[in-house]
Amino acid sequence: VYLSTKMNRMAIHSRDDMDKMLEHQLENLRTDHIDFYFIHNVISYSELKQLVELGLYEFIKENKQNGKIRNMGFSYHGSYNDFERIVEEYDWDVTLLQYNYLDENMQAGIKGIRLANEYGMAVIIMEPLKGGLLAGTMPRDIERQITNSSTKRSNVDLALSWIYDTSEVTCVLSGMNSMDMIKENIQITENHLSNPLNDEENRLIEDIRSLLIDLNKINCTGCNYCMPCPQCINIPDIFKLYNDKYLFPENKKFGIHQNTIRYAANILGVIGNPHDPSLCVDCGLCATKCPQQLEIPKLIRKVNGDFHGKSIKRLIPLIRKVMKYVM
Repeated sequence: VYLSTKMNRMAIHSRDDMDKMLEHQLENLRTDHIDFYFIHNVISYSELKQLVELGLYEFIKENKQNGKIRNMGFSYHGSYNDFERIVEEYDWDVTLLQYNYLDENMQAGIKGIRLANEYGMAVIIMEPLKGGLLAGTMPRDIERQITNSSTKRSNVDLALSWIYDTSEVTCVLSGMNSMDMIKENIQITENHLSNPLNDEENRLIEDIRSLLIDLNKINCTGCNYCMPCPQCINIPDIFKLYNDKYLFPENKKFGIHQNTIRYAANILGVIGNPHDPSLCVDCGLCATKCPQQLEIPKLIRKVNGDFHGKSIKRLIPLIRKVMKYVM
């Protein structure tokens, strides 16, 4: 068993903050060491330099010497150029990067993975299934392509095996919430060396990638780092409803997409309290937290327009009155 946790860089304002955070984490984990300690959500070289100026490198050196930290690294969501500067500046042990067959060249991407490997760093992968997008039911045209192919793999197997074919990858982090998922992931990992992707499966993944890039409108992985919103806007649900509307356009009732109805009910407040973009005050807190660097305030307003939010919201009092008689 290896223990890992992260330094929340946004809560660090001094060297003393670093020490206190580590001690608090050791106490909570009831341990005397962390096997893999990451600086959380580094987006640029300048952000890391702010920590360096507060004494980051001295903190790492002291706590590696006293055994409290065994391997030091950082999770990263910025450009390749900044990633290169960070890797070249310090003797890191490990990095945590977003990588899947949709995001091969996004953020640090495959170039960053290869660079880290050249510097002797372990490379751990997050978001291998793109927040579940590559794991579950696919859009109808993609499901048809998979069915017509000769592959016997599940969608999860295709996605994870594609990553395992990248030799520079050390470890893949996959979110699991059931014993069946755990067993499936173990089986895929154990079988991969003897059962790598074949040429047809690689071509199939290329076709899936092209279709998904066209259909998936907002690059949100549902990580929830943007939450909670001070105005109680349900940002991840807004983006999911919007993306699914285009991924699964066939999901309609009486000519209206089901997600338009769900948006009105759960986001605009036909049922319960409103959680919609009209509440946004442009504080920008969500955007500063987003690993994908999405312009969230701008995007939620775009989604609201697509779902005719302003028009529907004016009708909500009438809709509620009607519901009292029909429900």
